[in-house]
Amino acid sequence: MADIEKILENLNLPKQLLDKSEALIKTLFGPSFDEIGGMISDSVKLRRFKNQLKIFGKAQEILKEKNIDPKKVSLKVLAPLIDYSSLEEEEELQVKWSKLTAHILSVTSDTVFHQNCISILNKLSSEEAVLLDQLHDKLNQKRTSKFQTQEAYSQQTISRELIPLKPPSPGGYPLDHFTYSISAISKEMNLPKNTIQFSVSNLVALGLLKWETDVEVDAEKASEDPEDRNIEVNVDVYNNDDFIFTPLGDRFVEVCEKG
Repeated sequence: MADIEKILENLNLPKQLLDKSEALIKTLFGPSFDEIGGMISDSVKLRRFKNQLKIFGKAQEILKEKNIDPKKVSLKVLAPLIDYSSLEEEEELQVKWSKLTAHILSVTSDTVFHQNCISILNKLSSEEAVLLDQLHDKLNQKRTSKFQTQEAYSQQTISRELIPLKPPSPGGYPLDHFTYSISAISKEMNLPKNTIQFSVSNLVALGLLKWETDVEVDAEKASEDPEDRNIEVNVDVYNNDDFIFTPLGDRFVEVCEKG
């Protein structure tokens, strides 16, 4: 049976990293760490465990900064969190895993949301993560600008009835108020349109964004016979390359940015 201290020592990692990670690892694995330790030499490679140490070490720092004690996590969430996070070797995405881990360990509810976040982050490429963050920055800028505009109107001596209802904060606006265009994003970021199209399509498939669809309805009589009252209705649903954030996408970015 493996001992946690011996396992950590044998990993040949910087002591500072081990010290940061050890407390959180003990909280996560508890008495079952002996069994996990045995797996390290078999199926869970040393390389993956080093990734976990980096991620959990950063998560421990976040929890300490916020003065939060780690909560017990459902095995339905804990198992995929440990498994998928260990596969991540890109530093930027490891930071997101750390923040997601810290969030999961500080909130006991939202099991389905946490499961979805783990699955999404596991599938997200670094390029798509960067694009998603940039789009979300634009979303927050649009929210803030709209909020400030309405705030300025509300301070003017005009009829209150003419002022649109303002939410209590910029984040209170419905997400469908802020639409993005593939063509516009391509120009702003100086990237080929097909590159943005492909990345956005992947983010749509993950449920983080969704296409804004237009619907055209055309109705006409089925025939010229005056006694024929049948009406033919043609519905055309098409995509004009516009898209918006979903509630899942909005919250996912917030969690992976703030922890």
